[in-house]
Amino acid sequence: MNKDTYIKQLEKENAELKKRIEELERLLGMNSKNSSKPPSSDPPQISAALPMSRGKKRGAENGHQPHLRELLPQEMVKQRFDLKPDVCPCGGTKFEKTSEEPLLHQIIDIPPTEPDVIEYVQPIYRCQACGALVYQPLPNEVKRKHFGPGVLVLVAVLTGMLNTSKRKALAMINEVFSVPMSLGGLSHCEAQLAQALEQPYDEMMEHVRGQEVTHADETGWRRGN
Repeated sequence: MNKDTYIKQLEKENAELKKRIEELERLLGMNSKNSSKPPSSDPPQISAALPMSRGKKRGAENGHQPHLRELLPQEMVKQRFDLKPDVCPCGGTKFEKTSEEPLLHQIIDIPPTEPDVIEYVQPIYRCQACGALVYQPLPNEVKRKHFGPGVLVLVAVLTGMLNTSKRKALAMINEVFSVPMSLGGLSHCEAQLAQALEQPYDEMMEHVRGQEVTHADETGWRRGN
């Protein structure tokens, strides 16, 4: 295929794509306000958005700075692929590298999560004096604890901050974070969190009660209408 033929083919494909895009945009923009479609066929977001429209064109205004996704620092990049064009739109296949800043496209993913397991080994010894079997007890800070601070934070975020149900929180802890836990274990974690927060909560309440003026937050509160 020579150069002129290749360019004509590209121009033809470009015209066909533009025509197809215009048709798709027309179909996507159809609703009960600008066509014979019944209002019941309008999606909720269309029905809610139409009254607010005052003839202003959607999207960013001319001259508006684009909000581009912020790239993560290079030290966080685990893999890097340098891409080189195979062929130029003009048909050329020989290239020389320039000093222009390269375009960067990042894909962010989360690796499979494996919990860190800490094990305390308590060998059984026999006392040579009396023949009794003995072992060293667990440290006080370890007794009755089966989950570390990272798991406790996860439980606090799921069941406290996000108000997730216990069963949904447990499913995420088991399936996503691979931490074996039962509903009883989840409740035990919540009890540990409540105990840890009891003192700072009491200190905060005492401080608030001691103030001459107590301000409420800015959460809306309906009165009348």
